[in-house]
Amino acid sequence: MPGVAGTVSRGTVRRRSGIGDPVAGLGYRRGVTLVLHVGGPRHREVAEVPAAQLSSARLVYDGPQWFGVYERFEPVQRRQTAQGSAEVWVVRE
Repeated sequence: MPGVAGTVSRGTVRRRSGIGDPVAGLGYRRGVTLVLHVGGPRHREVAEVPAAQLSSARLVYDGPQWFGVYERFEPVQRRQTAQGSAEVWVVRE
């Protein structure tokens, strides 16, 4: 019915935001994963890493600021950080 509050016309997609929203609740942008580094020069740092860079089991930093190889902790673990829930990656020695 036109003019009735709370109705949505056919074909309209209503997107929730805030509490209960699976995307907003993650605390970071879609297509980006928060990574918590354990060990190495980036120990305890949290970084936003594009999901495409996490397609393998290794995350390689080849400079200019950082050099190192990190591996996804198995079984996969997540830790709560100030930026949001982050996946744990450990330095490979």
